[in-house]
Amino acid sequence: MSADTDLRRRGAWELGLVLMLALAGCSVFPNLPVEGPDGSIAVVLSSSGEYDFFGPGVVWVLDPVGNPAGEPFVPEEAQVVQVCDASLEGWLLLVVDTDEYGLPVASRLLEWSPGRAVREVFACPDLLFSPRYAGDKRVLFLRAEGESVALWGVDRETGEADRFESGVLAFRAAGDRTAVLSADGTFSWLGEGRLPVRIAVGNEREATFLFFSSVSLALDPAGRYLAISLDDEPAVVEPQAEPVPTLYLVDLEEGRVTRIATPAISPVFAPDGERVAFVAQALDRPVQGVFVCDLATREIAPVPGSEGALWVRWGKNGLLAAIEGDQPRLVRLVDGEAADLLSRQR
Repeated sequence: MSADTDLRRRGAWELGLVLMLALAGCSVFPNLPVEGPDGSIAVVLSSSGEYDFFGPGVVWVLDPVGNPAGEPFVPEEAQVVQVCDASLEGWLLLVVDTDEYGLPVASRLLEWSPGRAVREVFACPDLLFSPRYAGDKRVLFLRAEGESVALWGVDRETGEADRFESGVLAFRAAGDRTAVLSADGTFSWLGEGRLPVRIAVGNEREATFLFFSSVSLALDPAGRYLAISLDDEPAVVEPQAEPVPTLYLVDLEEGRVTRIATPAISPVFAPDGERVAFVAQALDRPVQGVFVCDLATREIAPVPGSEGALWVRWGKNGLLAAIEGDQPRLVRLVDGEAADLLSRQR
């Protein structure tokens, strides 16, 4: 297949965003840390140990207080890497090979841990999105197929891959079940019936969920609540106003939706499923920060020390966030303070 034919085969949403990031010297995917079973985290950092939301680099594993654990994973010159998930065996990495223009030409799923040999789980000539472990033996991921995207799974032991559904934008796992967002805006449990929620979709939202579902969609551990950040179109048409992201909480059992905050992004549920954290900006605050909503009472409270947060994650040892500045800081939010996790890297 010629290069021109291959380019025509890609969807406009994919090419536009990937080309924009490539020209800017950025990674294809957002860079978010992933917490392992022991509380350590894996994250992509620059060669000088700095964090960037889109910056390419190498994968470091840090213990809960930020000490490096072994040597990093270093991709080849024409590759970008994303940390996707963790298991007892190590970290799930998505490695994308790029051409001379920075466009993706092949993808590989790898399992890696410092001091151990890298193991290839799956490889293909297409762009992959959002790989996640599903149970003990399978990895689920999205695979670009021309103008559409399909949900696939691969057996970690045998390498056998299966195609489950086409026209998928995102998925989230809760226990043994997987919630799937289809291109028509409907949600369903994989292999089961449709869920009582549907969203309006279009080209921009398709790209948002494919590339940025990690900061726009979350499912609580029990599979009852779905948190979605969506750009709401402004009611004022003149002068022109920009769409503003609103965070919605959907109760899948009762079929109810609640608006949590505007503007708000990066929803993430607590490990106990009783609270949801997110990044928002209140009217009385000059910059955005992290807030926590109690699901039982719907009370919302700011997290001290989180001013300037870009995103938030919730792990076994509390909240992780990136704080914007001349150089973004990767921090753990504890007792009203932002403890820098990268001070030992510099």
